[in-house]
Amino acid sequence: MLDLNISTILLEMANFLILAFILYRFLFTPLQKTLNKRAEETTRSWDEANAAKAEAEQIKQEYEEKSHNIDAEITARKNEARIVIEQTRQQMLQEVQTEIESIESQTKETLSQMRTKALQQHRDEIGNLAAEFVTKIISDIATPKLQKIYRDEFLNQINETDLTTLMKDALPGESGLVKVITPTQPTNAYKEQLESKLQESYPKKLEILYEEDPSLIAGGILQFETELIDGSLQGQIEQLKQKYEQKV
Repeated sequence: MLDLNISTILLEMANFLILAFILYRFLFTPLQKTLNKRAEETTRSWDEANAAKAEAEQIKQEYEEKSHNIDAEITARKNEARIVIEQTRQQMLQEVQTEIESIESQTKETLSQMRTKALQQHRDEIGNLAAEFVTKIISDIATPKLQKIYRDEFLNQINETDLTTLMKDALPGESGLVKVITPTQPTNAYKEQLESKLQESYPKKLEILYEEDPSLIAGGILQFETELIDGSLQGQIEQLKQKYEQKV
């Protein structure tokens, strides 16, 4: 049978309690505090890591949003640039087209003017050649008989002209000044006929001046200041020349 000693049991219990107290006081409590501190540090580190992770996620999200916005802005700017480039291209094409049309119009107008001028020069040259040709031929065949025919025709023209209408601006009592141009010096008989015709047409006093111009060929010209009666052969050739130039 086991012999239990109460004193020994009590001593052992006291020793156990003392050991337990010592362990609790000097080992378990500091260890608990250390563990708690480690746990707190671990929890804080975890929280900081989570916060850093959350912040990193937020920064990442913001970066992605900004990157997306930048891409969208770049795309928008590209589209705007394309629109501006296209508008500029269309405007430049329109300006070039307008300039081309203007140049074409100016070219057509210039060519038309050059053609008209060349045609007119051609007409003038042909008219001048024809007039020179006719003048030379008529000058060569200007017989006294032909001269007389044109002198008589010139007198008829004067006889049919109302000089009072041509010299209506003359003051009362003022003599009228008349210039007679003939290809050769007229005879006294012709002068008398001419002056008689003039006095019949213009009853007031007349002052008559005579002048020679061989280029008239035949006939004559009667001049009242800016008014004149052209009854010369050269005048008829000039009229034919003008009609010819208009028909060419």
